Amino acid sequence: MYGKHNVDWQQRVDFNRLRQDRLTQAHKAMHKHGVGAAIFYNWDSMRWLTSNFSHPYTRHIAWHCIVMFRDAGFPYVYTKENRDDFWLKNDAPWLKDRIISDKVLAQPELIQMIEPDQAEKVWDRYVQQIKSLMKEHGVEGLPISIDYAGMHLINALQKAGLKVVDGNHWIMDAGIVKTDDEIELMRMAATCNEAGYGAFVREFRAGMRENDAQAIMAKAIYQAGAEYIEGWVVCAGPRSSPRGFNYSDRIVRPGEIMSVEACHVNYCGYKVCYDRTFKIGGKPTDAQKRLYAATADLHHKVMDLLKPGVTNHDVARLRPNPHEPFKDIKELKDYTAGFTNHFGGMGIRWNDAPAISTTGPAVVLEKNMVLAYHGIFWLINGDGMAVENTYRITETGCENLCQWPFDELMVLG
Repeated sequence: MYGKHNVDWQQRVDFNRLRQDRLTQAHKAMHKHGVGAAIFYNWDSMRWLTSNFSHPYTRHIAWHCIVMFRDAGFPYVYTKENRDDFWLKNDAPWLKDRIISDKVLAQPELIQMIEPDQAEKVWDRYVQQIKSLMKEHGVEGLPISIDYAGMHLINALQKAGLKVVDGNHWIMDAGIVKTDDEIELMRMAATCNEAGYGAFVREFRAGMRENDAQAIMAKAIYQAGAEYIEGWVVCAGPRSSPRGFNYSDRIVRPGEIMSVEACHVNYCGYKVCYDRTFKIGGKPTDAQKRLYAATADLHHKVMDLLKPGVTNHDVARLRPNPHEPFKDIKELKDYTAGFTNHFGGMGIRWNDAPAISTTGPAVVLEKNMVLAYHGIFWLINGDGMAVENTYRITETGCENLCQWPFDELMVLG
């Protein structure tokens, strides 16, 4: 892994190559899946297709969209005239012919208060603009895909005689195998997270609150160059068993177990899943050591399982379980335990392809596919442990992109 800043004396991430590789993959996937045009509202997909980083708050609402046409280069990106377009033209010259206003393509908001008859007029105008652009790019007879939409948009597209198909499957297929540049950016995202853990270990002590951990980590993560953090899981003491997916202002007491996860730290649009568990003061008990060892062991079993040629169905069927340390009948009575172990594809979005399931399409794992694995094991009325890593499939096995140690329970203070 190299530094984050480009230099003239060492070949690092080539962002022009990154953009062109992603665009090539997208157009190949449109041909493969028979799609002529595509509307995207998903923020992560828009970032991947355009390399435009703007208004991350629109991740949470279906606001502006981009529209892509097969074999026509980059998608069309909407901006307000004489305002946002100034910055986009300067920041992203590769989009110079694809920056449009609502005169070319309206941008009705999917989520809004609007009377049905008014909505019909607004969306009919939008769809007529889409049809005009499809004709201009020679794909008027082909299906158009959407990733998600409201009923007004779907009704307008169908009323205009367009065949509407799902846009999620093909865009995930386009990005399922990462390029080497993308893998490098995921490693850089991991380093941002590791800067956060480093600050947490140096500064956090018993008597501080769960959300103090957020403050400590967030400062270090953003200083390391991260774009944003999608969420937090910080749970200590009784809140670790079973662990909730949230955080609070609860004071952490000496001897407690604490699970800390800055969810999906993003760098240049790429992210990893990363979770670690700590002991806050004092020596771990025998039960805590065994519980943690069982959780860490899940990851070693997963690393043995992940390799080229294995299918996502195989991984789903053979995923490990952590019962080994508590086989004895007496122990099972003394230690009532529960666990979850789930996978998710990683890259530009959480739960990306390949999905680890026995019900979806079978996917053979190959080099540069990336998966996150989350092992969580807890004792009822006891402690809970959580470890999560992100793994890249290599030529012979897998690489852990998350380098913070996890084999032994780390004690703070």
